[in-house]
Amino acid sequence: MRGVSLFWQSALCLLACACPCTGQGVLRVRSDGQIANSTTNKTVSWRGLSWFGFETQDFVVNGLWAHSMDYYLDRLQENGFNFLRIPFSAEWILYNPSVQPTSGAVQADPSLASATSLEVLDRLIDGCASRGIDVMLDLHRLHKEYISEVWYSPTDDLFPANAFFTVWTTVLSRYRNRTHLVAVDLLNEPHGRATWGAGDVSTDWNTFAELAITNLDARFPNSTWLYVVEGVDWGHTFEGYWQTPFHVPTHLDARVVFSPHTYGKSVVPETSDDPQILRAGWDRCFGFLRTTFGRALLPGEWGGRIDLDATWMGHLADYLLDLGQHNNAFWSLGPNSGDVQGLLLDDWTTIDAAKMDIIARINPTPVSSRGTR
Repeated sequence: MRGVSLFWQSALCLLACACPCTGQGVLRVRSDGQIANSTTNKTVSWRGLSWFGFETQDFVVNGLWAHSMDYYLDRLQENGFNFLRIPFSAEWILYNPSVQPTSGAVQADPSLASATSLEVLDRLIDGCASRGIDVMLDLHRLHKEYISEVWYSPTDDLFPANAFFTVWTTVLSRYRNRTHLVAVDLLNEPHGRATWGAGDVSTDWNTFAELAITNLDARFPNSTWLYVVEGVDWGHTFEGYWQTPFHVPTHLDARVVFSPHTYGKSVVPETSDDPQILRAGWDRCFGFLRTTFGRALLPGEWGGRIDLDATWMGHLADYLLDLGQHNNAFWSLGPNSGDVQGLLLDDWTTIDAAKMDIIARINPTPVSSRGTR
């Protein structure tokens, strides 16, 4: 308890000393729970996915050993994707900011041969912008080897609680003027000791996320990116919201988006194929945020293997469509995600047509933050 209190004091001091920045974007959550351009009131409709790798020991998005970055971005654009979630690790930003991608990781893209990993990320974000693809940065891991339970490391001294702010301040200072950076996914998949509304500030993710949004806004007062908050239990559930709603200052409330993660049998083998059971679970864990409270949702991870999860993914698509929920981010681009594989087959070239059909069914008419398709 005392350590967390000291963290809050130091974090507030750090942020209070910061200077303003140039804002970006004009996205806000409307009263109907839709994300819209606040100038045109045009609803955003994101057909998204994650491209992972920066958060790992490779320090770069995977697949650049097979094709160039432009190749993948062109394929995404051709298939209607207008939103990219980019995971990264705190270990990279804090301890290895000048590192280059691991040997051989970018061999198919000679233009990146001498680039640092941060320079590759620069190129990726700019490449997205030139194609009208919006970007969400995702603090996916503290340590590069595994997903952390909470926003600090309880097992070593590498990531005390204030490291969260140091990492996000560093990253957002670098990219605050990139107008296609439309969202920040504060922390990937709180789980284990992570709680929502338990009354313990060392484990209550909701309390810390409220603090994080308020204080990052103080650091970047002219910013307009959305703040994305995942649930607990590996990002899946917001059930604690009923007893402990999420509170930030009024001027920030329309910038908060809740991002559930959900998977089928490839990750949770006991998952049912019964649509009524599935819908009841989704309603209980996150759907109520939209239907009861009018909050914005952005399912930030879902996916699976066609041999195990095709029925489940079809039911999820039906559920999201009935919810009026088109914004989503599929996991993931590459096939090397182990349990759920990805959109591309093992050749890193062929798109899995069955998965692409489900993605397109959830969002048949993508619309970016600038109102373009």
